[in-house]
Amino acid sequence: MIYGGLNNLYRSQNQFSFDEFAVITLEGLMLLEREEYLKSRNGQEDFGNGSYLRNFKSLRTNSLSIIIPRSRNGQFKPMLLDLINNQREQMNELSLLLYKKGLSLQGTSVM
Repeated sequence: MIYGGLNNLYRSQNQFSFDEFAVITLEGLMLLEREEYLKSRNGQEDFGNGSYLRNFKSLRTNSLSIIIPRSRNGQFKPMLLDLINNQREQMNELSLLLYKKGLSLQGTSVM
């Protein structure tokens, strides 16, 4: 089933942008992560319970809307969210560091 989904994704790659590809990939990975989480909860009652929408800033667009799956008891949290948040923190730290060092595009000419 996963191979068929990846094959379809590969065939339709010219139909969407990189941001759309990233969203589709992240959503698929989080669904797989939730499936593994639910399998590991054997004997304990927990089920998939829909999803919620969350917006993230992108370098190219103002925001990307990503559908995040959840579980019924609310204990499932995708590890990918932590990765996204860590990347955002690193980007903020880098921006601040460059600003402190006086690096900016102001006053430079772009050819």
